[in-house]
Amino acid sequence: MELAAGPELPSQITCFEILPRLPSKSLMRFRCVCKSWSSLTRDPSFVSAHQNLGCNKNTHLLLTAWDKPTTQQHFFSLEINQQGSLIPVHLLSLPTPRTKNEHLYHVQSINGLVCLYLHNTSVPNQTDPEHPIRILNPSTRESITLPHASLASHTTNVTHHFGFNPLTNEYKVLQVQKPIPDPLRGNHFVFKIFKLGTSSWRRIEVDLNDLPFDPLNCPFHKRSVCVNGAVHWMHWTENVIVVFDIGDEKFKAIPLPEDYNCFIHRVDYPVGSIVEVDGCVALIGDKRLMRMGMIGLWILRDYQNQVWVKETICFPFHWEKAGYPVPFCTIHTGELLLHSSRLSRRKPAHPRALLYNMESESFRESDEIVLPPESTCLNVVRLKLLANYDDSIVPLTKR
Repeated sequence: MELAAGPELPSQITCFEILPRLPSKSLMRFRCVCKSWSSLTRDPSFVSAHQNLGCNKNTHLLLTAWDKPTTQQHFFSLEINQQGSLIPVHLLSLPTPRTKNEHLYHVQSINGLVCLYLHNTSVPNQTDPEHPIRILNPSTRESITLPHASLASHTTNVTHHFGFNPLTNEYKVLQVQKPIPDPLRGNHFVFKIFKLGTSSWRRIEVDLNDLPFDPLNCPFHKRSVCVNGAVHWMHWTENVIVVFDIGDEKFKAIPLPEDYNCFIHRVDYPVGSIVEVDGCVALIGDKRLMRMGMIGLWILRDYQNQVWVKETICFPFHWEKAGYPVPFCTIHTGELLLHSSRLSRRKPAHPRALLYNMESESFRESDEIVLPPESTCLNVVRLKLLANYDDSIVPLTKR
């Protein structure tokens, strides 16, 4: 006796309530089934549903290791909640110029997309114009290379900053060309925008005289944080956070908390003073507390009303001997992942990630992070933490 077939689920429920809960790896296999399935997984509504409903909420880390003899930079993905030793998965390898500098790539991550660009190895803190900027989705392995952007004469520093506008669902890269200070020629910054989905850079006009901050002393070469549709930097000589709105493509400034002074509290290592904590802009400080085995964390909990909340992390161990740990990001458990030199420990001692629970004010270590067996032939001596990212199916190419 044949069983009667049950009623079919409406396609709307299947496509936007059930399928988006699958991990990206499963959905990538569906793209190979037929064109309609491939189109579905690239549909903006489906991508948004996957970001909200996806079952794989675990935080992933992007690690790198430099193979000096071959001048190859290797990139690895690590899902940090795995059981036992944590084994990174190799994502890709990129060529680098011959240099003694291991700090080659800058990385910025938004919604599971990663922007990779190479430092200029002849002048510190410059982007190398001879090597292209790449946008990578580590979950789907899709990547694109951005076109070359011409540089203005007398440019001394070029940096790139990845941003996302949630209102328009647009991803943009801001290029900042900083001039050589010259009282005769003037300080002619050049700002360019590349919007994902287009084919070229475009210049945006910025009147430096109207900026509410001194652009020459803004550390565009330092880490930036994209939150609430804007890119943020902490100014070096003024008590403000510099903000670039991805939507209207304009600069503004917001004041630092009253008890934070950029000259006294600013920390430049290992990741800089500005970080993202639980989806909020946050500031790290201060040097006086660090000498006592503590670190201050100012979190902009109410962005609209500029309400800051200060937390103090007290280390139960010697801060310097622990590798100078500072907050790096918030992971899926709500804990803070702390970045320290211990994440760059040389073999055979494998590094561990240090995590901090702000509610219980307790610390724990992850399991050992071990290079995958197929990477043992590489001449790498250390792993470095570059960024964190989420499982994502945001498409980079049109099919």
